[in-house]
Amino acid sequence: MVGVEELASLDFVLWRRTGKQAAKALDCNQSTISRRLGRCLQVFQLKMWRIRNEWDVPHSLLLQMERELHQHCRLLGHLPLRLEACPLTAPLLAQPLPEGWIGGCYDHIGVERPMQLLRERVIDAWICDAVDDLPPPSMRPDLALHPLWRNPVALHAAPGHPLAGKQALSSTDLRSFPCLNIPAGVFERSRSLLHSLVPLDGLAPFGNGGALLCHRDLADDPPIQLLLETLRWRLAQKGATLPDLERL
Repeated sequence: MVGVEELASLDFVLWRRTGKQAAKALDCNQSTISRRLGRCLQVFQLKMWRIRNEWDVPHSLLLQMERELHQHCRLLGHLPLRLEACPLTAPLLAQPLPEGWIGGCYDHIGVERPMQLLRERVIDAWICDAVDDLPPPSMRPDLALHPLWRNPVALHAAPGHPLAGKQALSSTDLRSFPCLNIPAGVFERSRSLLHSLVPLDGLAPFGNGGALLCHRDLADDPPIQLLLETLRWRLAQKGATLPDLERL
């Protein structure tokens, strides 16, 4: 077994990516993080490696059992619970942080890394804004999904576009005209032109929704349920903002 601070040092380096960020979150200096991290790796006989800017360690059943125990301590209120969120929704739903929670990077692109952190119990909950990109339920039986919102995705085109005015568009019609999304603050003139398009009579080949994910065995725990209530309340207060966000 390792102490709470030692395992937290490992997990926060994995989660926050650097010793500097881990030290900031745990309110200590980097040398302390390094010492605790080394002790943790020694106990579990593990080595860290870096893949695509993310630190990782080999799978260890003993480490997972230890993490589950420490997670239970967090759920009892002995330490802050750990919340990750997607870049677009973090400012709306995770700031300010709900009481009893500490936040993460809020900059993960895609669902793979947050799901890994969640499954390995490095984090306790994750606000995902790309539910349709998650693996199907059969491939994530260990995780519980609490739906938060669902926004329709509409298709638009320039008034003179070959598809404008055409009814009952098929997926074949859409495949012939790929479109590049331009984020806010980049190529503003081009982006403004994209936002002056007319709606098309066809369904988008994808959806857009958000949810809170956690381990299934934690889904009914009071801290998770309280977090869910807080997020739904914030959504009700900012409901007019989310559709604007999803159109970006």
